[in-house]
Amino acid sequence: MLLAIGLLSPKLNAQQAAAHGGYGDMLYPYVHDYSQTLVYKIGVDYGKTSETSKLRADEVLQVIERIDHLTRGIPKIVYLVGWQYTGHDTGFPSFLQVNPVLKRPQDSTALASLRWLMQQGPGFHTLVSLHVNFSDCYLDDNPLGPKYQERDIIVRETDGRYRQGYVWNGHMAYRASSYRNWYQGTFRTEQMDPLFEMIPELRMSGSLHPDAWYNTDDPYYQVTPGEDVLGMREMTVYVREKYGVDLTTEFDLGRPDGVDFVLYHPMLWHLGWNEKNPYEPMKVPSYIMTGGDAFFWGSDSVSKPGKFFGQSATLESEINENPVIIPGGLKTFATRTLPWYYLNRLLRVGFNGDTAWFSNNVTATYPGKTVIKQEGEFIQDGTDVFIPALWKASREIIAYSEEGYKSRTWKLPDTWDTVKTVDIYRITLRGLELKSPKDKVLPGQYLKLSLSADEGISIVPSGTDPNQDLEVGASGEVTFIGIDEETRGSWQKSYGSDGYSIPGAGNKIPANTEISFLNGTTNIWQQETRDIQAIKNPEGKENIASSWSDPLHEIMEFSFTDGKEHEVAIYFLDWDRKDRWSVVDILDANSQKVLHSYNLTDFAQGIYLRYKMKGNLQCRLTNVWTRRVQKSPDVGFSAIFFDTGRR
Repeated sequence: MLLAIGLLSPKLNAQQAAAHGGYGDMLYPYVHDYSQTLVYKIGVDYGKTSETSKLRADEVLQVIERIDHLTRGIPKIVYLVGWQYTGHDTGFPSFLQVNPVLKRPQDSTALASLRWLMQQGPGFHTLVSLHVNFSDCYLDDNPLGPKYQERDIIVRETDGRYRQGYVWNGHMAYRASSYRNWYQGTFRTEQMDPLFEMIPELRMSGSLHPDAWYNTDDPYYQVTPGEDVLGMREMTVYVREKYGVDLTTEFDLGRPDGVDFVLYHPMLWHLGWNEKNPYEPMKVPSYIMTGGDAFFWGSDSVSKPGKFFGQSATLESEINENPVIIPGGLKTFATRTLPWYYLNRLLRVGFNGDTAWFSNNVTATYPGKTVIKQEGEFIQDGTDVFIPALWKASREIIAYSEEGYKSRTWKLPDTWDTVKTVDIYRITLRGLELKSPKDKVLPGQYLKLSLSADEGISIVPSGTDPNQDLEVGASGEVTFIGIDEETRGSWQKSYGSDGYSIPGAGNKIPANTEISFLNGTTNIWQQETRDIQAIKNPEGKENIASSWSDPLHEIMEFSFTDGKEHEVAIYFLDWDRKDRWSVVDILDANSQKVLHSYNLTDFAQGIYLRYKMKGNLQCRLTNVWTRRVQKSPDVGFSAIFFDTGRR
């Protein structure tokens, strides 16, 4: 047996703990919210035998601009396929050569053109990143492959033979061991560090997409699939911690029993591929893990997550067919990404296999087609949609029909209650074209439309400039003060001088404060107790052990109407010691951006999270569930206290 060359030993440090994947280990919050981002691919070069167009950097930017027009400026990340060596599936495991195809005539090198492209992308609401591969190793077209062979990073069978993968573009792809790639140090010193040094703009993207990232065993060195997964998590943590970049991936497929990458990989390209252990939408919300292509592997059958909870467009096949006219691009965006984005803004309330219920009285069913209703009114009826563009700073609705219709009436959202007339623009690859100005809104806030086949329109209140590019404004501010693990249930001398909300014991809300609750119900563990972890009942002599809880997630929305800063202390208690694991996010109520996040574990003794808040904010509580850690039964708070700078 050959000896490992310079094999590094795992060290017990913060990174090791995060990579372990156990209770409390996570990389959330991510750099991006992928549940509110359209992620797609553009093929730069699919190799010598491919008939798809090869694109220079300036031609790629033209595609990015067309997609931006079709998608009405929704936030986007695009991964470039075939950016390296001689195209798709060449040159790996090395990332040190940019494909000459990308070079513009005015640039000295293809690398300069790639960096220029990454700098231009944000002008079209698009971050440009790369499609890479950590699993394949070619020995004959790059300088790093032989070094992998020398250091035994290529998987060996028991008899010492190298494990072969597939032949791509005439080159055999040998299978690399993530475990040995990590502990040999080659991932850091030969792959990631040189890549980010060569392309500094890659950090700006905040995202990188390793394709076909399989876990494997290594019989020769007795490395198990579970150990290989540990190496994969170490690699993921390294890229995030050193470079501030998320790793997304193609699938979460073929993992060992009880293993997944929830809380590590925020986006799966093929959300529906894992039929054995499918994505669990009522256990893992979209802001923890999401993706596109919710169809089963090699099938036209859509999975349950895709039917009822949505899937984003990937646009790869549409662009490959024709990067100039992008056939089907508008349809895919309007019928997939648009409703998916809308549903991801809501809380998931329940699912019985036939109907999914969301907050704001939204339901999704699938009678052979996707049907989404809000308070009983259609917003999606198969391939007919009428959905607000919630990423826009001003009011806008996108309507689309695949087959077209002469007359159909749609209900405008409640936020349009003062709108009397609307301007309608046709969505095209070149931008918006005015179709019909000052269309009258019908009584009851209904709008009658007529659409041609494969037509999409933008609807705005009359007089609104639909091309104004404004960011959604902030509605609130928050500062995290810290935690308190000493006060426990005896809150009277420390908190609540202005008011409180205690599940099962009543509310005393300050006059300048409004609070509302989305999802959740009152849960009483023990109505009366002297246990010091339980909250002192302001209406009685004993303490009360209670919570406002939900199996998946809930929101408390705060609105402070006096324009002043207020202290808010939220008490959490794992009363029955079920190893609860919660994520506490403070969101801007308007933009939905996460302003602060806390990873909450080990709170059987009770803990206060203390904040200074101003304006309109949401506190979103999420129960953490992964296949690795499945104990936590629900999420909830046991008390909220309001003060004006007491401590």
